[in-house]
Amino acid sequence: MSTLKRTATVLAATAATITLTFTNSGSAWAGSDARAWSRPFDGYSDGACDLQFDDYGEHSYLNDNLKDGAGCYGTVTVDNAYIGDMHNSKGAGTTAEYNYDFVDGAIVRFEVCVRDDGKVYWRTCSDPVTGRA
Repeated sequence: MSTLKRTATVLAATAATITLTFTNSGSAWAGSDARAWSRPFDGYSDGACDLQFDDYGEHSYLNDNLKDGAGCYGTVTVDNAYIGDMHNSKGAGTTAEYNYDFVDGAIVRFEVCVRDDGKVYWRTCSDPVTGRA
């Protein structure tokens, strides 16, 4: 009878371990953060603006880094579908936060540019950068 009890105990412990492993395994997708920096052009410095994507909660942060009188502009696409524009005209040292809700595993692609008096300076735009929700 003691062999039967030991076998039952081992089976119960194994079942509990397997259950905890699957319960705590988390999401099937591992997201990835990403960041883009604007380029220098026509008096605008390198990195005047940056756009940071945080995969946890799908937050985007558009940062105005310099006291140059200009603001920042960003665009976002998800799985090749245009989502929208982002703007930060609050001044140097400020951040405009955007909170999106994307499907886990979605490919998020964005770029950042300098924007001054409503005009986007396209030559300042970063290369497109990719993250994953």
